[in-house]
Amino acid sequence: MRLSLSAAALTLLCLTGAGGAQTVPADYATLVEPVDRKDAAEAPLKARLAANPADRDAARDLLLVYQRFGDVEAGLPLGARLAAEAPDDRQVLEARMVLATRRITDASLFSKKSAAADLLTLCEGERARDPRSVPAIKCIAQYHLVAPSIVGGDKVKAEEAIKAIQPLDEAQYALLRATQALSDENEASAKTLLKEATAKLTDASELAGAAVGLGRLGETDAAFAALDKAVSFDPADPFTLYQRGRASALENRNLEAGRDSLLRFLSGSAWIGGTNYRAPAHWRLGMIYQAMGDKVTAEKAYKRALELEPKHKEAQAALKALKSEG
Repeated sequence: MRLSLSAAALTLLCLTGAGGAQTVPADYATLVEPVDRKDAAEAPLKARLAANPADRDAARDLLLVYQRFGDVEAGLPLGARLAAEAPDDRQVLEARMVLATRRITDASLFSKKSAAADLLTLCEGERARDPRSVPAIKCIAQYHLVAPSIVGGDKVKAEEAIKAIQPLDEAQYALLRATQALSDENEASAKTLLKEATAKLTDASELAGAAVGLGRLGETDAAFAALDKAVSFDPADPFTLYQRGRASALENRNLEAGRDSLLRFLSGSAWIGGTNYRAPAHWRLGMIYQAMGDKVTAEKAYKRALELEPKHKEAQAALKALKSEG
C-alpha cells in the first residue's frame, strides 16, 4: 500500500484498524508518546472479562485491540463468537474482515489461497444472512476484482456485486468502479470515479483512502482537499492523520497541517490494521521539519525513527543527507 497504485492497493486503503489519538502537542519537544503495546491495551479488558464474562462491551473493545495490532489468531475466534451473539453488529463484522485480510497478508505463499478463501467465505456468509449488507457486498466485489483467477477471482461475480451495491450506497459504488477501472488500467476513469466518491463519502478513513488513490494518480489538489475533508469528519482518525502528514511530506506543501497531523497521530496508537507506523511517522515528520527549515528538530525526528526501527533505510538516508548539508 505504499508506492504502486494498483487495484489491490486501493482495495486495502479502507481496511484499516482504529486507534486512539490525542490533542495535537504544541511542538515536537512536547510530544508525549503513549505506551503502544498490545499487552498493555488488552490487559484491562481481559480483567473486565474475567470479572464479568458477559461484558459484551469489553469483548468488543478487546476485538478492536486485536484488530489494531493485527492479532489474527486471537481476534478471529473472538469475532466469530461476538458475531454469533449479535449478527447485526457492523463494527464486529468490519473488524473480522480486517483481521481476515491481515491473515492473507501474513500467510506464507502456499497458505494465501486458503486464507483468501476464508475471507470470501466470511463475506459471502454475511451477505447470505443480510443481502443488503454493504460491507459484505463490497468485500465480495473487491475480492473478485483483485484476486487472480487461480485463486478464485471472477470478473462476472465482481460486476454482479458492484451492480448490487449501487442502489445501497452510491459512494461505495464509485469506489468499486474506481478499483475496477484501475484493474483495467483506465487511470482517467479512476480519477473521475475517485473524485465522485470523495464528494459522497462521509467516513474519514475511506476519504483518506480515496485521497491516497488520487495522489498516486497525480491529482494532488483533489487529494489534499479530500484529506482536509476527512479531518473535518474525524480529527482523531489515525489513518487520516498519518496519510495527511505523509502527503505533506511527499509533496512539500501544507506543511503546518501535515506537521500537526503527525504530531497528533504520534500522540495516540500508531498501529493501523496490524502495522506499526510510528517509525515512518517520525521519518515523515523529520521531512516536514527539514522542509520548514528546522534542521535541529528534523534530526531529532530522524533519530527517533531509527531508535524505533534501526534498519529504517529512508530515515538513515535522510539523516545522512541532513548532516552532509552542515
